[in-house]
Amino acid sequence: MVTPAAVVHASRPTTAQTAARPPICQLRSCEGRNPRTTACEDPITTASRTAADGTRLEIRLSPSCHAGWIRAWPTHPGFRIEITGPDAHSQSAVGTAQSADNEVTTTTMIAAPQPPHLRACYYPSLGHPGRECFSSTR
Repeated sequence: MVTPAAVVHASRPTTAQTAARPPICQLRSCEGRNPRTTACEDPITTASRTAADGTRLEIRLSPSCHAGWIRAWPTHPGFRIEITGPDAHSQSAVGTAQSADNEVTTTTMIAAPQPPHLRACYYPSLGHPGRECFSSTR
């Protein structure tokens, strides 16, 4: 099941902003949730790639929440990102408007009991076929 949900952030969060809050979800209870509103902001980047069109993509993992998501920037109308993992519902985000260079778009979270098996796919636009996929390294 693909759940279209995008979260756009004006700037990248710092760990100092969220160090005091305990996470409010773990594993499956995080699926479909925004990583910024669940205190799952202790993330590490487990894989990254720059797409052919210059979009920067990262697979993010919260060790305390055992959940993962994709972060992308800069974004453009019509792109789509999707994260999948074993035994988790895939999550995606679709770009609907032009964003500023410093805005970050993320998918909502998926359960990540096996972080090395997270997979990200980037679809440059709805009108152009093709995709770029990569997997987590941890």
